[in-house]
Amino acid sequence: MKKILLVDDVNLLIEIQKKFLANSYVQVFTANDGVEALETARRERPDLIIMDKYMPNMDGLTCCKFLKSDPLLAGIPVIMSTNATRSSEAQEYLDAGCVDILAKPIESKLFLNAIKKHIPDIERRSVRVPLHLDVQMQHNNAVYTVSTEDLSLNGLFANTDIKVSVHDEVRFSIILPDHSVPIDIKTRVVWQRNSAKPGFGAEFMEVVGQGISMLRISELKSFLGACVAGKNIQVM
Repeated sequence: MKKILLVDDVNLLIEIQKKFLANSYVQVFTANDGVEALETARRERPDLIIMDKYMPNMDGLTCCKFLKSDPLLAGIPVIMSTNATRSSEAQEYLDAGCVDILAKPIESKLFLNAIKKHIPDIERRSVRVPLHLDVQMQHNNAVYTVSTEDLSLNGLFANTDIKVSVHDEVRFSIILPDHSVPIDIKTRVVWQRNSAKPGFGAEFMEVVGQGISMLRISELKSFLGACVAGKNIQVM
């Protein structure tokens, strides 16, 4: 899974950028100044850094120069986000080693297009991983045990001949391998497969039940990322 480091001293702007990346299959890290950005870059080795120019403790320009002077970090592309519009200042960023400049306020399309130059599949739909898990399914006040065929951050496919209709609301309880707490997810049926091996595809609507929603999604994202990376995961 690709890693992106967002650096800005205004948390609201970081949250906006994180929202732009909400449907992208990437791991996002954040920092509020250049010093913290250097520490995070050394620890996480991100694939891309998007950094504000004007920050306390260490500004973006100085941080970029430090990054480019470190042989272990010099290859990480840095995109500078700034309110500055003067061509002379823009050239200063490029001379410091930045690969691109984003003018604030940042629009989502321009933001993603800038990232695409370095992570081409940033807008790709979530990776769908073939995964056979026995999960609990709740539909019309009845509870069943069904098997998944695949799983992604956006939804799953369930192998079952239980009668459902498109747009039906179905709730699943999923326990990932090496996890003990179920992820309870409310879904909506989006398509059906009527064949010798019937089933239906469902898109995720809301994480419910135990645990904080974003934490549970983070667990799912990490698990799927490990599957894609080919790590040794036992799937029951």
